[in-house]
Amino acid sequence: MTNLLLVMLGWFTGGFVNGLAGFGAAMVAMPLIASFIDFSLAVPSCVLIVLTLNCQVGWDFRHDIEFRYIKGVLIGALPGVVLSAIFLPFIPEDGLKGGMGIFIACYALYSLFFEKSKHGEHVIHPVWGYITGILSSSLGMAFGFNGPPLAAYVAYCGCNARAVKGILGAGFIVTGFFIVAAKSSAGLMTTDVIKIWALSSPAVIAGSKLGILLSSKLSEQKFRILLFIALAAMGIRIAWSALA
Repeated sequence: MTNLLLVMLGWFTGGFVNGLAGFGAAMVAMPLIASFIDFSLAVPSCVLIVLTLNCQVGWDFRHDIEFRYIKGVLIGALPGVVLSAIFLPFIPEDGLKGGMGIFIACYALYSLFFEKSKHGEHVIHPVWGYITGILSSSLGMAFGFNGPPLAAYVAYCGCNARAVKGILGAGFIVTGFFIVAAKSSAGLMTTDVIKIWALSSPAVIAGSKLGILLSSKLSEQKFRILLFIALAAMGIRIAWSALA
């Protein structure tokens, strides 16, 4: 019971970050909950929880979505799921955890020190959506989160803030449905997974609402610094615990 409460708290925290930044629920929640439940439960429940959250986000921003940027993500998502389904069974759980930690740490450090601050200077070609779909669905299959490729892709679309949130929500829904279908066909949506999803979904949505409410109180630059420092620390910790 204590573990479930901690998992719910982890998802509340992830939802809070997602409400502030527009993405990051799973990237924050997964390192927090990985110590309390098995990875075989964490990943399938994660994709259900994130899909639930993004259905709400997508609905809220449905009138602002630039669908030309979603087409490539939709087409690229399926081969990403297929490739992951073929290769993931041959990778040990500790290897997946270590890979997740290393990826989070590297992504956070890159965002802190190397990412350009002015994303609107160059508008990305929609063809990059195909690559984004493959990478996003592959990450979602392996680790339960598919945000970094989509966030990077949308950041360079040259859209306004509402359109960015709409594209992110729609992109997460597209890849999320493929991932959930793949996990379900593999028999991974067990009773325990559904239980975690049912308990954690209200927590992640409540966190998201609070994050949106407080988003105007904190400058984007300060928040991004705090977020990526925390993500780097969590990524290093979970990679060390898995690989050591």
